[in-house]
Amino acid sequence: MFAAGDRVRFKDDPSVIGVVTGERDFERAGRRFIEIELPSGRTACPVNQLEAVIAAPDALADLKSGKLSAPADLRRALTHLRMTGRLADMIYSMGATNTEFHAYQFKPVLKLLNSPSRGLLIADEVGLGKTIEAGLIWTELVARFDSRRLLVICPKALVQKWRDELRNKFNVNAPVCNAAELLEILKDDQVRREGFTAIASLSSLRPPRKWNDPNEPAKGARADLATFLADAEDDLFDLTIIDEAHHLRNTDTTNHRLGQLISNVSDYSLFLSATPINLRANDLRALLKLIDPDTFEREWLFDVLQDENAPLIKAWEAARDRRVPLSEIAEIIADLPEGQVLKTGKRLERLRAELTKGMEDTPSNRVRLAARIEEMSLLGSIINRTRRRDVAEFKVLRKPQTAAWEMSKAERDFYDLATQQIEAYAYAHDINERFLLAQTQRLLASSLATAYRHWGGRSGFLELDEEEDDASRNKMPGPLIATLGEICDDPLVLAELERQDSKIDRLTGWLKTIRERDPDERIIIFSSFRKTIDYLAKRLGDAGYSVMELHGGIKADRQETIARFAESPSGTILLTSEVGGEGLDLQFCRILFNWDLPWNPMKVEQRIGRIDRIGQQSPSIDIINLIAEDTIEQHVYDRLYLRLGIIQQTLGDFEPILGEIIRDIELVLTDPELTQEQRDARLDQSILAAAERKAQAEELEREAPGLVAHGDSILQRINDAQAPFRRLTGDDLKDYVATALVNLFEGSRVQPTSETDIEAYEIRLSPTAQAQFSLYRTSQARRYPTRFAREGNTGVKSVFGSNPDPVKFRAIEAIPMTHPLARFCAGLIEERQSGITPRPVTAIRTPDRPEWEVAPGRYAICIEKWSMEGIIPIDRLAFVGASLEGGAILPEDMAEQILMEALIEEPELRPLGDGEQAATVALVESTILPSLNSRRTDFEDAEAARHFDLVDTQLALIHEHKERETRRAEEQIHDHRLSGSDRRMNLSYAVKAKLDKFLARMDLKLAEVSKRTLHFPAHSLVGIAVVEIVGDGK
Repeated sequence: MFAAGDRVRFKDDPSVIGVVTGERDFERAGRRFIEIELPSGRTACPVNQLEAVIAAPDALADLKSGKLSAPADLRRALTHLRMTGRLADMIYSMGATNTEFHAYQFKPVLKLLNSPSRGLLIADEVGLGKTIEAGLIWTELVARFDSRRLLVICPKALVQKWRDELRNKFNVNAPVCNAAELLEILKDDQVRREGFTAIASLSSLRPPRKWNDPNEPAKGARADLATFLADAEDDLFDLTIIDEAHHLRNTDTTNHRLGQLISNVSDYSLFLSATPINLRANDLRALLKLIDPDTFEREWLFDVLQDENAPLIKAWEAARDRRVPLSEIAEIIADLPEGQVLKTGKRLERLRAELTKGMEDTPSNRVRLAARIEEMSLLGSIINRTRRRDVAEFKVLRKPQTAAWEMSKAERDFYDLATQQIEAYAYAHDINERFLLAQTQRLLASSLATAYRHWGGRSGFLELDEEEDDASRNKMPGPLIATLGEICDDPLVLAELERQDSKIDRLTGWLKTIRERDPDERIIIFSSFRKTIDYLAKRLGDAGYSVMELHGGIKADRQETIARFAESPSGTILLTSEVGGEGLDLQFCRILFNWDLPWNPMKVEQRIGRIDRIGQQSPSIDIINLIAEDTIEQHVYDRLYLRLGIIQQTLGDFEPILGEIIRDIELVLTDPELTQEQRDARLDQSILAAAERKAQAEELEREAPGLVAHGDSILQRINDAQAPFRRLTGDDLKDYVATALVNLFEGSRVQPTSETDIEAYEIRLSPTAQAQFSLYRTSQARRYPTRFAREGNTGVKSVFGSNPDPVKFRAIEAIPMTHPLARFCAGLIEERQSGITPRPVTAIRTPDRPEWEVAPGRYAICIEKWSMEGIIPIDRLAFVGASLEGGAILPEDMAEQILMEALIEEPELRPLGDGEQAATVALVESTILPSLNSRRTDFEDAEAARHFDLVDTQLALIHEHKERETRRAEEQIHDHRLSGSDRRMNLSYAVKAKLDKFLARMDLKLAEVSKRTLHFPAHSLVGIAVVEIVGDGK
């Protein structure tokens, strides 16, 4: 009856499909048994229980013939599609990491997935979790596209933080490497194709200046890496993350050149920076050129894009404003131009047609309308900007306080004498040295005793601990060293300054008050100078305080130091500097002292950002500034900090403006020719100008959302995806993994464990399962750290989904859908289905729920899978339901919610009566399938319009780039040849050769874009369910 290789299925459970092996054929009790290969393994069963699968399973045919499957079969089929698909309405990274849910942190995930340039600049304000956003993006790419090659580039001081964050929050084991090691990794991957994850500091990778000099190229590992990157013909990285990307903003530096080399060989590129969005700033353009050089290489084109975006902003804002009627919005959209570069014609055509036809004015329709307008913005697809004031869960109140006091006579005498000597030197020397004198003046304001001891030792090094990791040490001029040394050579004066240190007295007085009021608080004290930190450590230690130090000169691992500080006894004080605290999370503290005050407020903002960030549990934080009266620090604080509201409010968009005025302030403060009154007047002028610029910056930021930030629409999509019925629950994953392991590998176990107070399981792999999983992990997920690599056969305590408390339950392994064990099971099931995917039909009964907002009764729900292959490939599961009593169509999202929430409750299969079965078939054929067909047509039209608009935009940009560069090169060639100079004639040949190479590269890009054809694979009816909703009285 059946031959080897025939596909068969069970008559009483038609969703279970297998293949006849032909290896076992026998009789038992008068019945013939044959062996079949099922997704759950091999089994022998009676022939009379099987039927042949002539064609692919057909859910509608099964409904007509009354062949129903268990509800669990439909749930597993949907789980498998979610595990293996690229579903547009799912965010796979959601719930797959050891991070708290904050909706705004998923905005970059959706933006990057929809970015035609496959690049994104995350320009969120400080403290919002850009590292977490980058980790979520990598998790999403792994789940959707099986990405395996990750490179993180960051400042040297942040390397350890990145390694720990990836390991602890995203289960990514990324070793730290230098240029030579990364080059070896890349060469090895070209042979093995196993993938890799790596972290490197910016300074360890950036190429030397003459790395590509044709005459005398630089030597060394960094030069070799740069050459390898430049010569690569294919992508070397699936995702590159560059943190603190503002270090790449100067296009003349090797940092920027490294960014170009890396971006050119990365499938996806991600740049992180707290740089505010000022669309008129060259710094921003420089970063965008790294993401999309064809679009942003030319400054004039950037301006064109801004102009073409302006009408879109107006339409977007109108759609979000309920006061603007839809008729007026339709008029605005009717007047939108298609653009010279930004091609939106096909999408605009569809949108205009829908508005002409009529659209109900509801909040959800307005959100969708705004989203469709936003998607037409090219700038909006490559920049993500989230501000702290826009994040509802980030409302920490800053409470700055100033501890001011008068110096003692001995302190005042030394302060005035040292200031006079510094000013006298400044008066006699070049103005360029005054920036160094500013640091000298700052050390004096930081600690008189430290300055006296330091200068008395005739040391020219200031040890200012706020420089970049590769910066040279600032050395004071020799004559100034000698001058200051002469006034700092009396041990008695030094002893008196230390004995009568009024600043220490002021600090310890505050600490005593805090200890009495908040004895459990740990405290952070910032200073810019290592020698000051050393002095504070000794004085506070002598006073009985427990102290820890963290600055650029400390060799201990910074993350370990922070961990020890977090677990230290109450009242412990951390003494740190800008470099020591850069990029670290200290939100478990709420009290911060500024022992000294940098003249650059951006440095203070970075200090405060260590505790004023996501995760801060206190509703307020205390910021205490220690400032002596009648000092240069007081002048800076009163005029700059207080008048501009700095410290109390975040700098946000004011940062770049401050950078411009700091130089002016330093010049004023170190100008010996000015009297104090003249200094105050000049400072007031600078501050007034800064206030005006701040107002301008706020206006620019108000323009930015329409260009670079999705608003309510994208957050609505994220919150929709967060709904439990849209996500794979822990139970879904447990059932999915357990079914595969237990049924396919005899001896494997997935059993609940009662040893913890969370729902956990002990998973034990059989020897065969352990061996096959090890092979899979070696080839597919070698760098994902998991206890199953070594302990799978002895048992691993696990939780499905994310670990609710990784610290408390550190012995329990989280198994999200991206875990190698889950991916291993998905691959097994896909292979066992032999290309024939089940299409279950089921019927269930479920109690009514208030949130469903439908009347009790019977509903038929059909699920289709739609796919689109194009510039941005996606899959989608579409749910359409209708009532068997009257035929009314359910709201679009309600059908999915009802079915998925009902299946989660594990209902039993209920039989369908003959009349009910016939009514369901009639409803499906007459109402549901036509509705699905209409929605599918709309889906395909929308995706086709987006695809062709994106392709046309890219082609237009490339053609424009070709024409402009050709004109420029031809003008150069013409000028060289007319000169009559042999040397310039030779230059003309070089320009021509460069042009030919450029045109060849552009033609290749044109061919690549043109090859991105659009097609829609055949849709499939995934399953059908008849859901009977029972009211309370039944």
